[in-house]
Amino acid sequence: MVDQNGKLTAGSIAIRMYRDILGDCFLLRIPRAESAFHILIDCGILQGMPNATSRAKRIMSDIRKQADKIDVLIVTHEHWDHLSGFEQAAEEFASISVGELWLAWTEDRRDEQARRLRQGREQAMRVIDRSFNALTTLLAPEFDPDAAEEEEFEPSSASMPLDGLTGLMAFVGAEQPGGMLSAATRTTSILDQLRAKAETVKFLAPGGAVIRPMNSDELSVYVLGPPRDEKMLKRSHPSKRKPEVYELAGDGPEVDMFLVAALSPVAGVDMAQYKLSMPFATRELIANDATGVRSEGVRRSRAKYNDPDAEWRRIETDWLGAAETLALRLDSDTNNTSLALAFEFRGEKVLLFPGDAQVGSWLSWGDYVWPAEAKQSDPGSVTAEKLLARTVVYKVGHHGSHNATLRERGLELMNHPGLVAFVPVDERFARDVKKWNMPFPSLNKRLEQKTGGRVIRGDKDKDFLVTEARQRAGKAGELSRSDWESFLDDVFDIEDEEGKVAIEYRLRI
Repeated sequence: MVDQNGKLTAGSIAIRMYRDILGDCFLLRIPRAESAFHILIDCGILQGMPNATSRAKRIMSDIRKQADKIDVLIVTHEHWDHLSGFEQAAEEFASISVGELWLAWTEDRRDEQARRLRQGREQAMRVIDRSFNALTTLLAPEFDPDAAEEEEFEPSSASMPLDGLTGLMAFVGAEQPGGMLSAATRTTSILDQLRAKAETVKFLAPGGAVIRPMNSDELSVYVLGPPRDEKMLKRSHPSKRKPEVYELAGDGPEVDMFLVAALSPVAGVDMAQYKLSMPFATRELIANDATGVRSEGVRRSRAKYNDPDAEWRRIETDWLGAAETLALRLDSDTNNTSLALAFEFRGEKVLLFPGDAQVGSWLSWGDYVWPAEAKQSDPGSVTAEKLLARTVVYKVGHHGSHNATLRERGLELMNHPGLVAFVPVDERFARDVKKWNMPFPSLNKRLEQKTGGRVIRGDKDKDFLVTEARQRAGKAGELSRSDWESFLDDVFDIEDEEGKVAIEYRLRI
């Protein structure tokens, strides 16, 4: 498997997860006769993490030590925590060449459906930016936007106004609150630079022909998502009647009404429904343009609104949750555009990398069969269910959040006895700073049960797994001592001059 110099040899592949970040960066090394075949999947760190740039430089330097060429670079979706490293470590990345760049069909500017989705995304960002700027003005001086980006952080249970909204903005890399659209332009610019750098750019759609990047049957890649069906593409949350994930979560009707209020004048929604979504009667509406601001009507309206006897009618803070919900939905919709891939080695073992795909994407996978002319019931056909059954490495979506891992049609189908899970998470930063429940407790518990405790985390080293083995090995329903020993023999802490920078698992194939 590995010689005395640490070089990867035939019979195994290496999955390296870069650690101590709330973001995704994975390097796969596959042995071949002349040299290893290298696949890099994402490289990003969530906006606001301390020392993000220096960490990105360390990560990219380690990648450069492994390879001066990335044979396949995969960017799953346009979120900062999957892309930032290519900008933050641009100098280190400059000396690495790229063969193929794989992107989802949603990034193809020639695709009419993709263009339309992008226009809708930009429109929603404009609404969020305007709402945020207006709300911070209303809340000033209570809200300090500089507090959103501290280089160092201390755990705290306190929350500030609009905390949730600024947190969601971090996924698109918004350096300043209210700057979602400009941040999106920045991530698009990174993608443009990657397109220019790569020798070949491929836009992948689900259910297409099997990809064999090594030009052999050694490795087959199946594209599972994002779906073309927009109903599935925009479905991020589980249903209330029959939740498909490890927590019930759903949008109430008040959320849809807010979206109508925010987007309908452009989207062409029925005006009667639009009027119902407004907080005041239509007769109270006043044009908010340059001349209207100085009008007598505005002065009368403000006097009426600020009447102490009408204080109960005021809505400044009532709209905070709605604006945050719009940002959450936009964030989820972007996650659902993730390029979801199944890497199958020799027709036996599968590595599942779904990006941050959420409910709708997962549910759509069952529609596909390979080859395209086959039936799902054919003995020789390949389906998502069969790929999940052969999954031995699962990259857990969205840092272990509740709605990025399906239950019955996802994790519960992963029944291979050698299943190992990777969770790219920094729990302290996620919980103490962002107030996010990552990794989600019930999902994390089920991952431990399904893998027998073989959960490799981005905020833990090999010693954590050694401790797990001591506590669990040989007990009823747990892995045997020999199984744990075999697994631990294949796990390595990767260090640079400053300390641990990654953790690697070498899968025997």
